[in-house]
Amino acid sequence: METAEKDQKALLLRKAGASLTKIRKDVGFRDVRSVEKAIDRALDDARKGKDGTSSKQLELERIDDLYKAQYPAALRGDVGATSLCMELMRLRMRLSGEQTGGDLTDALETTLKELNIDEKGKDAAVVMEARILARQIDTMVRYGVGTEVTKALYLIPHLTNQLRELGATPAARETVKSVGQESFQQPRDDLSVFRKAHQI
Repeated sequence: METAEKDQKALLLRKAGASLTKIRKDVGFRDVRSVEKAIDRALDDARKGKDGTSSKQLELERIDDLYKAQYPAALRGDVGATSLCMELMRLRMRLSGEQTGGDLTDALETTLKELNIDEKGKDAAVVMEARILARQIDTMVRYGVGTEVTKALYLIPHLTNQLRELGATPAARETVKSVGQESFQQPRDDLSVFRKAHQI
């Protein structure tokens, strides 16, 4: 069997979910490392002119295979196949990074930059959650159909909550401002604190 043929067979088996050990045994490779190299070569050949790491490319190849299998039925008017093809197209766009950015995502990045949010420190988790929500909303609005677009609207309050946690909404900023002013005006000596607490 030619090297290229073995490489392609290894890739096909891997896309089908076979373990590296099984591929080594079935195709006749010397060891597992040889199987990995063969799959990498096959992926390199498959992604000529494309970007992406081996693992991402493998998933893209799987999506392409599923799409090719459903596409003929979709052309014949099969509603289920058409729906699956549309979902595979959206999944491919998301995985390939083509959904990156969007009106809401861009606006979020502007807000984070303007407010000097500590996105790599104590606020990292909240920032990540906000970005995930913004990207998901943008993706559903851009590529979704029917109820998918409506579902995107239900994510907006969740994003607003994350922005509020970051002090990135007008109301949150006003609260921070008023608390700061109140703290500044607080009496400093113990007697004044006591009198204020007891309304004397």
